[in-house]
Order: sequence, then structure tokens, then C-alpha cells
Amino acid sequence: MKRIHIFLLFLVTVAGVSAQVAEDPVLMTINGKEILRSEFEYAFNKNRGNVSDSSMTAKEYLQLYIDFKLKVAEAEALKLDTLSSFKEEYAKDRSQLAEGYLTDPDYVDNEAYKIYAKDSSTIGKDGFVKVTHLFFPANQKENLAMVEASRAKADSAYAMLCAGTSFEDVAESFDIHKQVIQPFEIIRGQAFQEFENVAFMLKDGEFSKPFETPAGFHVVKRFSSRPFGNFEEYRPAIIKMLERENIHLQARMKKGFDLAKEFGGNLTPQEALAREDSLLESKYPEFANLMREYYDGLLFFEVSTKEVWDKAANDEAGLNKHFEKNRKKYLFDSPRYRGAVVHANSQENLDMIKNMLAGKHANDYKAVIEENLPKDSAKVVRVEIGMFSAGDNAWVDKYIFNQGDGGEYRRGLGFVDVIGQLISAPESYKDVKGAVQNDYQKYLEERWVKALRKKYKVKVDKKVLGTVNNHK
Repeated sequence: MKRIHIFLLFLVTVAGVSAQVAEDPVLMTINGKEILRSEFEYAFNKNRGNVSDSSMTAKEYLQLYIDFKLKVAEAEALKLDTLSSFKEEYAKDRSQLAEGYLTDPDYVDNEAYKIYAKDSSTIGKDGFVKVTHLFFPANQKENLAMVEASRAKADSAYAMLCAGTSFEDVAESFDIHKQVIQPFEIIRGQAFQEFENVAFMLKDGEFSKPFETPAGFHVVKRFSSRPFGNFEEYRPAIIKMLERENIHLQARMKKGFDLAKEFGGNLTPQEALAREDSLLESKYPEFANLMREYYDGLLFFEVSTKEVWDKAANDEAGLNKHFEKNRKKYLFDSPRYRGAVVHANSQENLDMIKNMLAGKHANDYKAVIEENLPKDSAKVVRVEIGMFSAGDNAWVDKYIFNQGDGGEYRRGLGFVDVIGQLISAPESYKDVKGAVQNDYQKYLEERWVKALRKKYKVKVDKKVLGTVNNHK
């Protein structure tokens, strides 16, 4: 009987695997590693939405995807996925993405709404009112003479307002600081009851008669009012406040309790969260796709930096060789000025910088300045170094190309001149470094991909390719 059960289990398992294969077949293998149709579809549909030509076909995208996957394969062959820096970055990315699956999605919003509902009921239909006031302190414990003096000031202030004197002028006459009469908003329950009764009774633009609170005497002016807004309006501020109170930890624990029940009640919330975390890739295809994207993307970045980008940026011999081989491609369409525009706060400092750079190659200007000028020198001199065409810089246009009257002076730097050399063609790759570096990078990229295609075997199932986005 036991053998029959095992045999039936085997049949069920095989049937399940067969169904899975039929549902999501292998599209290609790269270096023996299978890539399912769903993985390719995810990348194809996502990247097609990020390019201007959304009409790109699956067949056209396939070659780009193969090149990308070949670089990932090379990164794995170089064991870049074993580096501690890679592991730490990948774990960090996964932890951040997993958090959304390990917290109760509704808990934070529910707690935020509770606070909103409570505040809404407290503030009520009166909402907010914006007011200012003239305040004359009179503590009830003080002697009667002092209280009466404050009362008299409030009465006088009111009389001045009735006579047309502005709130600001009345405040100044009683030495009330401007900050005290700055408008502010109040809601029910924030101020003395006597103050609220007056403030909410006034109409916009009106000021009150003098009245007394436990703190003293007031004359209030009302500016405007507004109702308490809807939940969406206050949601960001409430959630920000809740975050300071570790609301996400509470939401995580709520999810832990729910998962513990889901798993049969034999796990603690922490154990249930750990188990769910271990199952995320198998339970949620979108999570698995994103994590695969992060994994491949990190490896792609690491290996591309190592094999192409750093070489293109730092291989001076390679850059110069590429320039010499393709000199005609980098000829100028018009003369360029290779040098610097010097701004200074005095003629003396202007001459000092020009003498410092005299006889030096423009490519060395930056190093000379960094070596000889203190870091805080920007207050007295500023130097713009570059390769200038006509129209690039107003001061170069004036002094070299005899066009215009110059540009605007920098603040405090009213003395300007240029130093350098007018050249009709680039003399080295450094004169056109950006263009040469870009082309050299493309050359290294093409050579690298060609080598990878020879190194790793790629096999594509064309029939499965024909079913991409067409298998429902």
C-alpha cells in the first residue's frame, strides 16, 4: 500500500512539473543556465516601456537581453557575486523590498485614520480660525491696581482701533512686539474658553471689544477661517508623526500575528515573519522578478565597471591610441580656444593667476591651481577651464573671437581676462576627451560582447520565442 501511495505521489509531482513546464517553458539557455519565458517577458515588457520605440519586437529585444545576460554570466564566472560588497548591497535591497510584504498593508492607514477621526471630531464644524490679538497681561493673583492698569490699556487700544488706527500701530504704541501680533490659527480646545468664544464668534475682518481671560486682557482680530480637511489632505503629516512612533514596527508585528495564525498557530510572530520572508520568492512572482532584476543589475554594474567603464575612463594609452587611429573623426569644424577664463577681485590677483599659469599646458591648469591656491580662494579668484568654441563663453568671445562686450561679472570679482591658446585642430585626445572616451567605451563594449558570445554557449528556442506575450 505504501508503494502505491509513493507511486501516486510521483505521478502527481511529475504532472505538476509538466504543467509548470508547459505553462512557463524554457526560452533559452546561456552557459547552461535556463531562462524561462516569464523572466524574458518581464524584462521585455518593462524595458520596452522605458524606451522611445515601444514598437520593439521580442526578437529585436532578444539580442540586447542576451548581451545583458552574458555579462551577468561573466560576473558570476569572476565570482563577483561572492564579494562582501555585492552580498551586502543585495541583502539591503532585498530587505527593503521585503518590508512591504512583511507588514500589514492596512494597519498604518487604519491608525492614521483613527487619529484623523479623533481630531476631526475635536475640531468639529468650527474648523480653524486665523486671528491676532493685542494682549495685556494681568494675572488674577496680582493686586487690583495692576489688573485695572491692564484693563485701561486694553480699553485705550480698543478706542484707537475704533478711531481707525491700524493693529500694527496700536501694538507699537503699547510696545507690543511685532511677533506677538503675527496671525496664528487656533481650533477648539487650544485656547482659554473665553478667547475661543470671541474668536469663533467674530466675522472675518472684525475685531473684538476688550475681554478678560485668566491670563489678562485681549483685543482679538479675526482674519479668516477654514474647515477641517479630508483624510487624504492630512494623511502624509499624520503618517510622518506615526513613523516617529515606530508605527511600521507595530504594522510588522500585526502581520506577524496574522501569519502565525495562517501557519497553524504553532509559531511566534517573529518565527512566522522569518518563515514568510524565506517564502517570498516562491509565493510572489513580482517579488521574484524584482529580486532577479536587482541581482542581475548589481552584477551587470560591477562587471561593466571592471571590464569597460573604468578602462574607458582611465586607460590613457588606449584613449590616445584610439584618438591617433581616428584623428580625422575628431577634427574641429572651427577653431577652439583651449584655456581658462580668470575672474579676480583685483588686477593684482588677476595678474598673479595669469603668471602662475603662463607657460603651462591648459590640461595642467587645474592641478597647478589646486597646488598653489588655498581652498578658500574662491572669494578672491575664480577660474573656468575648458575648450571653448565661439558662443560658449562671453568673455572668450570678447577677447579671442572679437564678438560682444563680455559677460556678467561674478559677485565681487570685477576683473576678468583669459589665458590659453587658439587651436585649429585637437593636438591630443585630451582636447576632445569626452568624444574619444565615449567612442572608446563603445569599442571596448563591442569587443567584450563579441568575446563573451564566443566564450559562452547561447541556445534559443525559436518556437517559445514566438509565444512571448501570446500564450493566453
